[in-house]
Amino acid sequence: MPPSKAVDLLKSCLNKRVEKLVRFSWWPADEVLAQCGADVDLAFASTAGPLAIYFEGNIVLGLASDPALNSIVVWDERVQNILEPDGELFQISASDKKYSIAYWDDIAGHCLLNIDVLRKTSMNEKESLLPSEVGLRMSFDNGGVLIASHGLHDGSDDFSILQESQALLYDVGYFPLK
Repeated sequence: MPPSKAVDLLKSCLNKRVEKLVRFSWWPADEVLAQCGADVDLAFASTAGPLAIYFEGNIVLGLASDPALNSIVVWDERVQNILEPDGELFQISASDKKYSIAYWDDIAGHCLLNIDVLRKTSMNEKESLLPSEVGLRMSFDNGGVLIASHGLHDGSDDFSILQESQALLYDVGYFPLK
């Protein structure tokens, strides 16, 4: 569901420490370079597939994007159990020194302080009828920011994990969780 429909779930993550981040890739980590054209150490951030953020207190937040909604979608992975049993997805951990960079691993061990929903400000008629929540900006107590993105890296409808400096934010409004 779009973030605006999952406010209680998202608020349950606030002020919780991140235990780990795992990408559920469409390809094994060593194939991401060939499939996505990304450097080996960017496989975690560049691959196609959902993200799971494991928080203290047995909370697992699933994130992906849904082109039919023109939006990021979130779910409680412990309840819906979408990712773990899927034998077709390959796990890439943010702590993997070969397939990820320190920036993502450094989020582990830190508390989530703030969440903003990012929504397009200029939309065509079809987009205006959809949630169009194209990003979820999460800031942590170490100063790190993770943006779960629906196309904010290249204008597509692909899901990506971005640092703030990588996101195309010129046509986006920030809306704090309420």
